[in-house]
Amino acid sequence: MMNILAKFKIHFLTYLCILIACLTGYLKNIFLILLIICIHELGHILWIKHYEYEIEKIEIFPFGGVTTIRKPINTPLKEELSIALGGVSLELCLIPVFVFLYHQGFINPYTYQLFHYYNKAILLFNILPIIPLDGSIFFHSLLEFFLPYKKAYQIFLISSAIMLFIFLGYLIKNTLNNYMIASLLLVKFYDALQNRQYIQNKFYLERYLYEIPYEKIESHPYPALEKLKKDTLHFFWYKDRYLHEKVFLQKHFHQEKENTH
Repeated sequence: MMNILAKFKIHFLTYLCILIACLTGYLKNIFLILLIICIHELGHILWIKHYEYEIEKIEIFPFGGVTTIRKPINTPLKEELSIALGGVSLELCLIPVFVFLYHQGFINPYTYQLFHYYNKAILLFNILPIIPLDGSIFFHSLLEFFLPYKKAYQIFLISSAIMLFIFLGYLIKNTLNNYMIASLLLVKFYDALQNRQYIQNKFYLERYLYEIPYEKIESHPYPALEKLKKDTLHFFWYKDRYLHEKVFLQKHFHQEKENTH
């Protein structure tokens, strides 16, 4: 537990919001928001620890949290989905807790209504298919069930860009919190866009270097690395026989090495 707590990082904007809340009498509001955010991130943490991945950091922002973990790109899709949905699932568990506290008289109607407002807002925000929100991971994983990794990632980036544009239009209100949300989303999307080739190569490299568990096998009439999918082992027809995908991945990396010299 102490190891997990050491991973928590409070963003300086969160400290700023806490200070403003204290000065303006909105301490209860910020407390409820941070409680919901921490419970949400705890949901992710439980599944991450269940699958024994390493947590690098858990950063708490005034409007949500970002848990960074070290795991392969070829993580099984069922694990991706479990981790992505873990936050929303545990956040939903807060609802009966607050219903009980309200009906037992431990919290007043105002606090009860505040909780429902913030919980709903954070929940809806997180399920948006915008990088790096949980909704984007869920949507990306669904695409990967049906499409090759490269095609799924392209659609993932395009759809995230469209949703981000729409959401930024909605956020055009003169409030500090909206500007902070917009800034974080833009930075995270830009990072994903800039790193798309690195991520694609890492996807290939993992499949070449490691023995990855697969759910199914597919064969193809000609070699095409763009056909590679998560949870799927591929064989390509080449010179009168089917060859393992690692053969063509080796050729791919040798070709890249020659092109760099």
